Amino acid sequence: MERYMTDGGTPFLDNNYTVFGYVVEGLNIIDSVAAVPTGAGNRPRSDVRMAIEVIR
Repeated sequence: MERYMTDGGTPFLDNNYTVFGYVVEGLNIIDSVAAVPTGAGNRPRSDVRMAIEVIR
């Protein structure tokens, strides 16, 4: 939650959706993604590709 508040978030979703999740490792990756230069509409100037793993 602290990261959401300091790095921005998505204000247009506030009071409509719940933010939840847990970073197990790789918090430095979040910092890298947050530092990507953005352009129009606050979108990244270049694609940010990620591989995810869902554990059930």
